[in-house]
Amino acid sequence: SFFPAFDMDRPVAVLGCVGCVALAVTAVVIVQSVDSRRRRHDRMLLSLLERRRAMDAPPLSKAGTEGDAEAAGNLSCCDGLSAGSPKGLRRVSSSASFRRIPSCGTIAEGLAEEFAEGFTMEEAREHAQQGASAAKSRTPTEVLLELQRGNARFWMGNAQRPEKSAFERRSLILSQYPSVAVLGCSDSRVPVEIVFDQGLGDLFVIRVAGNGLDVSTSASLQFAIHHLKVKVVVVMGHEGCGAIKAAQLDEETIKKEPADLAKALLGIKSGLDEKRLKCIHDPRAHDREAVVCNVANQVKQLAKDPALMDLVNNDELTIVGAFYEISSGIVDFFNQVSVPGSPKIANRKGGGQWGK
Repeated sequence: SFFPAFDMDRPVAVLGCVGCVALAVTAVVIVQSVDSRRRRHDRMLLSLLERRRAMDAPPLSKAGTEGDAEAAGNLSCCDGLSAGSPKGLRRVSSSASFRRIPSCGTIAEGLAEEFAEGFTMEEAREHAQQGASAAKSRTPTEVLLELQRGNARFWMGNAQRPEKSAFERRSLILSQYPSVAVLGCSDSRVPVEIVFDQGLGDLFVIRVAGNGLDVSTSASLQFAIHHLKVKVVVVMGHEGCGAIKAAQLDEETIKKEPADLAKALLGIKSGLDEKRLKCIHDPRAHDREAVVCNVANQVKQLAKDPALMDLVNNDELTIVGAFYEISSGIVDFFNQVSVPGSPKIANRKGGGQWGK
């Protein structure tokens, strides 16, 4: 097993110290990056607000130029209120009355308030185009790092639970632009969007027992990769997967199951290194290694596709395996397939012969 906690005889004190250091480092990273997603989102919404208000504002007069310029500056930053404005209010223009404008961290709320009386489909279309452009500009490494940050927020209890306003949901009617496709398990304990602290339209999720590759799941991934242009494909297994446990039963027992279920389990079984798994006697280590072995096999199968590897070599796609530990909420990444020379977010390898 490649999990040292199960294989190495180290003093508990040392393990505890290493764990504390790892937790401290993770906490520092989260503190530095937890607002990055919100800030990108806020900048996009603020741009839309500015354009809408510019359309609604009356023409600038000579006398009002200075006041309007000040108000425009206040819309473009979050460093204070305009001079003389009541607390929490800003003047949209020199000739307009004071109105409430969102301060830092409340731009999404301000957007909802701004469009409370309605919005046009053209505005929704413009917002969708901005989102698509932002998604397209990100690299696979940036997308994978954001996915890790989202999971860290989840297991540390700092999840943002990003929800969409009515306006943003309306814009999603026109198009979707997820950056990640996830092939996960159907298990009710593994809600992918929650585990990665993502919202509507962020992830393209395919869930099937044992996160297995078949015609349907493979076709869904191909659609996400070639048409939606996702930057990262994650194959994610999880702790205590019943399908993986069942796939390790003898074939005669498996064939007693309903035909489709038996076929799925036998497909999973063919990708497991059962000879190696029999050498692992600790139940928890055996469970995790079997799941990782299955995930690594799916990653290997995807990496055989020449079209996908062309995207990988052009730094347009990264494929990576993942293991979700239900007990802690942590997702570990491994077996990363990415362009040579790119940062290896998932340093560990796993899955028996596939991890060599």
